[in-house]
Amino acid sequence: MKTLLVTGASGMVGQHVAAAAAARGCRVRMADVAWPGTPLWAEGDERVAFDVRDLQACREHAHDVAAIIHCAGVVGPARSRVDPLQTLAVNVTGTANLLDAAHGVRARLISVSTATLYGHRPDLAPLPETAPTDPLTVYDGSKLMAETYCTAHRRTFGSDVASFRTGFVFGLGTRIGEYFLPRVLAGEAIVEATGRDHSCDFTYVVDLAEALVAAALEPALAHDVYNVTGGVRRTRGDLAAAVRRLVPGARIEQGPGVDPARHLRGPCVISRARDDFGWQPRFTLESGLADWLSRIGGSD
Repeated sequence: MKTLLVTGASGMVGQHVAAAAAARGCRVRMADVAWPGTPLWAEGDERVAFDVRDLQACREHAHDVAAIIHCAGVVGPARSRVDPLQTLAVNVTGTANLLDAAHGVRARLISVSTATLYGHRPDLAPLPETAPTDPLTVYDGSKLMAETYCTAHRRTFGSDVASFRTGFVFGLGTRIGEYFLPRVLAGEAIVEATGRDHSCDFTYVVDLAEALVAAALEPALAHDVYNVTGGVRRTRGDLAAAVRRLVPGARIEQGPGVDPARHLRGPCVISRARDDFGWQPRFTLESGLADWLSRIGGSD
């Protein structure tokens, strides 16, 4: 039985990764900065508490693992603006520490990155992993730095590492972004002055978790960067319409146009993930929202 270390395991993606890894028959070590008082719906075989900025702790808890799935981080442009130095330390130094720990025991590092690295792309053209990067925020910059370090380490030392770009992740446990479902279930009315036509490549978190676990268990990864998104261009208007169909009486009003506060780009090309480790999304935007709704009651 392979042991997987999942960092950021009390967070949205980390919990789904733990569940996906357990479903694949792995032993799961869930790691986060602290555990007391943290509400969890996903259970691993073991919980450990350490900070990814602590190199010795990273080495200690990686000593017997087959792979580390690194979900910990300062996530999102808004949070990164509050403390850019912490963002640098966690997202870049923390990733470097885990890569050192993984390489030291010949384990693989699966590092969660972001498709916001592609920057502002109003032409909405599909984006392969070879598309130029153009980070717009400190968050994007920190993730690009981490990716660059991982790629350089792989080329220099032959380390087993790859970065996984995702974006617009929705599902149970979401803490950033606006995906409407929790708010309308709470009876709130939502009004957005603009953004109905904003292009999004939505990623259902269950699909993302399954991609990360599949990549962790694949015998070898041919590339150092992978897109793992829905791979389809949708709009925030599509999102609102899908939520209205799921929740009768949902009150969501949206103005036309794009939202200047959100990254604008086309869909990611996800064929590399399909070809290299056999993954493709199981869920559409609509079926992902329906699955999310079915899970909400069981998370209490």
